[in-house]
Amino acid sequence: MNAKYLKPLVACAALSILPFAASQGAEIDDLIAEAVNNPARLEANSSRDALRKPAEVIKFMGVEPGMTVLDMVAIGGYYTEILAGVVGSEGRVISHVFAASGRDPDYAFAAHIRNSEHLDNVVPIYADFNDLELADNTLDQIFLIQNFHDFYFERFAVDVDAMLAMFRAALKPGGTLAVIDHVAVDDAPSSSGNTLHRISPVLTKRVLEAAGFVLEDESDVLLNDTDDPSKIVFMPEVRGKTSRFIHRYNSP
Repeated sequence: MNAKYLKPLVACAALSILPFAASQGAEIDDLIAEAVNNPARLEANSSRDALRKPAEVIKFMGVEPGMTVLDMVAIGGYYTEILAGVVGSEGRVISHVFAASGRDPDYAFAAHIRNSEHLDNVVPIYADFNDLELADNTLDQIFLIQNFHDFYFERFAVDVDAMLAMFRAALKPGGTLAVIDHVAVDDAPSSSGNTLHRISPVLTKRVLEAAGFVLEDESDVLLNDTDDPSKIVFMPEVRGKTSRFIHRYNSP
């Protein structure tokens, strides 16, 4: 092709793509808003939206229709309910809880899944951390929300290296590990996950990058300057209002 035609054609192509991309972004925003505002969601979940900002989180993580997403330790199904609406009928949400939670009817959210049309694409699984088995190359995203610190909770005795290696294998190339957790001070040891149920964002980056994940971006929408990182997250004065870091990792 004559070089003098190349720049105009590239410019026209770029202009034709921009409105489409903007339209796609608007569609995703609408889809997320619809999922968040779905009246079928449990009130126990939707009542926490102001403090958890799920629309901002899900958009930041890049969730899209058709994806398969694993929601780790999804007790109560907070993110499971919203993710189900975003990935849609062509996608799937795998909602994980510990084996001790019991199946339907002992695990109340399992009954909600069974009885709720908006959760038709949700599959509950039951396993303790070290018993969890995930098929290789099957997941687009893993949501690990306020639970990375639990990998260092002594009672769980998690093999952290093995767990993260399984996550890497289960994610498709380029898949996303979505991490949100309660902030501990930067130099806090991993034992803060056991004592305070918090984890240092600096330590989190170091551990996940050593496991082969690549930090793509981080968000400050859940940071809270009034939080006291020396306090256990269950103390009444901080519960539900802790400062939380948000990281998005890529699995190459």
